[in-house]
Amino acid sequence: MRTNRAAMRISDSRRDFLKKAANITLAASAFPLLKPDSSHQVHAAGKDLGEQNPLQSATDEQFWSSVRGAFNLSPRFINFESGYYSPQPDAGIDEVNNQARRVNELAAFYMRDSWLDDIASTTRLLGLFAGCAEEEILITRNTTESLNIVIMGLDLKAGDEAIWGRYEYGSMQVAFKQRAAREGIVNKTLDIPINSMSDDEIVKTYQKAITVDTKVILVSHIVYLTGQVLPVRRICDMAHEQGIEVIIDGAHSFAHLADQITGLHGDYYGTSLHKWMMAPIGTGLLYVRKEKIKKLWPLFGDWNYATDKIQKLGHFGTRPPYLLFAIAEAVRFNQAIGLARKEARLRYIKNYWVTRLAEVRNIIVHTPTEAYRSCAICAVGIKDKDPGELAKALYERYQIFTVSPGYPGAVRICPNIYSSIGELDHFVAAMKELAAES
Repeated sequence: MRTNRAAMRISDSRRDFLKKAANITLAASAFPLLKPDSSHQVHAAGKDLGEQNPLQSATDEQFWSSVRGAFNLSPRFINFESGYYSPQPDAGIDEVNNQARRVNELAAFYMRDSWLDDIASTTRLLGLFAGCAEEEILITRNTTESLNIVIMGLDLKAGDEAIWGRYEYGSMQVAFKQRAAREGIVNKTLDIPINSMSDDEIVKTYQKAITVDTKVILVSHIVYLTGQVLPVRRICDMAHEQGIEVIIDGAHSFAHLADQITGLHGDYYGTSLHKWMMAPIGTGLLYVRKEKIKKLWPLFGDWNYATDKIQKLGHFGTRPPYLLFAIAEAVRFNQAIGLARKEARLRYIKNYWVTRLAEVRNIIVHTPTEAYRSCAICAVGIKDKDPGELAKALYERYQIFTVSPGYPGAVRICPNIYSSIGELDHFVAAMKELAAES
């Protein structure tokens, strides 16, 4: 009887899950997933938005205060490091905990009876959210895993060229370097000052680097070091005219910018759902254009390695199944706010502090400020001040947490939709004080 009751409970849970998937399109004011003590306030704030467009609602502090109420934020510091990992809303944490208990109770029964169905349901839901066919996406653990599946799976031979910039994420660089060491492919690294170049100049630089041996280009949609948005669609279209494939690193763009994956025209795309999507750590996504799947070798051995089914790339073994349900909550949370509204808010809060610091003596903003070239992430520094020391001073003296990921002379500022104007004002005042001391 105990097993039957448990099976009934997990069945009910899966019905709820599928119901959420069916109702993915939500009005901006529909927040049933928020914690009880803030849901009423957010619902009311959403109604007050009326017919406001995303740019108008980006400055509606009552609404964004209600969104902030969905999170349990640490009182120890101001978190400006969403670039590594964004906290989940409380509803997502609750979903992980509740589903972990249920799966633990059912154990192998759940894994053998329901797990694959729930993977398929979550994949379908993510496909709707990302604008992709479910046959073209795979749930992974993070961007590094997603893009390693592609980089290691491409059928490259000695002498084949891969083009990528020095500003690409280290794990992707070393994956290509490993292929060069092992199989003799050639890596062409672009060492260019992208932050001072126009989009036309960036596209032309990639184009000039192409030779008859070039097979693939790796390019970030948003550069992790500075937050600069690169013209990936134009790079993809240019490359495809010459028969070259493009891998897009979408670690920082998915659920940050409102672009849908297929609209970027890439052949491959990888992202981490634990960043701007606000899903649990250990969740990511891989997109492979349908006609590209068959020739891609799996990173992990699979019986169906020669097929055109994307599942062949996801033979990861046993994984935590309860994270699937939290992905569903993350989809609903982002869809409830609206990606266009979210992007507008993220760009607004970046512009809020940048405009107050850009002309301050000794302060250097390293990220282009045009709307189409950056959004939430921005790199800033103080003249002649070591960025590690700057990050340390911000934390120890002002309780502002950020990091220097490696861009010379700069820390990376990554606020999020839960960041308040008061926190931004505190940061501006802190930087002015530190700049005056320099």
